[in-house]
Amino acid sequence: MAATKTALPMLMGKPMPLVGLGTFLSKPGEVEKAVSVAIDVGYRHIDTARGYMNEKEIGNALDESIKAGKVTRDEMFITTKLTGGSAVPHRVRQQTEDSLKCLKTSYIDLLLIHFPVAMSDCRLDNNPPEYMPFDTDGAPMCIETDFMDTYKEMEKLVDEGLVKALGISNFNVAQVRRVWDESRIKPCNLQVECHVWFQQNELVELCNEKGITVSAYAPIGSPGSAAMRGRDADDTPLKDPIVVKIAERLSKTPAQVLLRYLVQRGVIVLPKSVTQSRIESNFQLFDFSLSGADMDNLRSLDRDLRLFDFKFIKHEKTINHPLFPWPL
Repeated sequence: MAATKTALPMLMGKPMPLVGLGTFLSKPGEVEKAVSVAIDVGYRHIDTARGYMNEKEIGNALDESIKAGKVTRDEMFITTKLTGGSAVPHRVRQQTEDSLKCLKTSYIDLLLIHFPVAMSDCRLDNNPPEYMPFDTDGAPMCIETDFMDTYKEMEKLVDEGLVKALGISNFNVAQVRRVWDESRIKPCNLQVECHVWFQQNELVELCNEKGITVSAYAPIGSPGSAAMRGRDADDTPLKDPIVVKIAERLSKTPAQVLLRYLVQRGVIVLPKSVTQSRIESNFQLFDFSLSGADMDNLRSLDRDLRLFDFKFIKHEKTINHPLFPWPL
């Protein structure tokens, strides 16, 4: 029997839909249409970030759908993130206000720190802004800003009603514990890479213990970014024989099986696509369930394999940064 729950309660703010549309690496001009299609399909959760540079397109699609009576703002759950230079404490308010303007909304449902390491804001006012600047030696311009200073500025935005809930992204276990222990407004969500090859059990268990929801980016293994990461396009969980066999038995796609696996673990999924058929298919997760044996078989696929290792910020000037969440 299929589960009927389609959203998870959060420590504050509205419940978070279990399926959201990811928008990372979506090309300019494609995002607005993808969001419109997603809303028509039934998505009520859209994930973006300052560094994705697509908030304006998302805002246009959201505004048009609301004006057309397809959805109300209260029915939508919008997440954005403070990326790189936008996570410098004195930039938090200005960057969030700019997000509100771009998204054409009076509040953000969930605001995350995108990465525990902030970067210089020296080119944030460029047109277009550089959220992740590099110096002339090719070194990322990371700074040693304490993420708790950033988080405290974010708490002020919740006090004012501009943001409904706070969270973090790409933080490790120790960093999640620190935010929990030192925050006045507790983090409601952790967004991390999570899929059958990288199941993040320790982080998921910690968040479950605290009541923090977990959102998975790259939930099917991000096949679209394989070339960017120097991997073979066929080297993906979608082609794993166990996944394919389950999908064939259930008359579902491999992507649906991979997404359903996370949903049954209580993990929110953020599949990214700009293709209408895939946007539709990725949302069709609530008319079937995986058996206990299926779950065990999929659980056995864990390779502890991080696909998004952030090695593009590896440099002799930054390799010993104290806030990097994992070894580079």
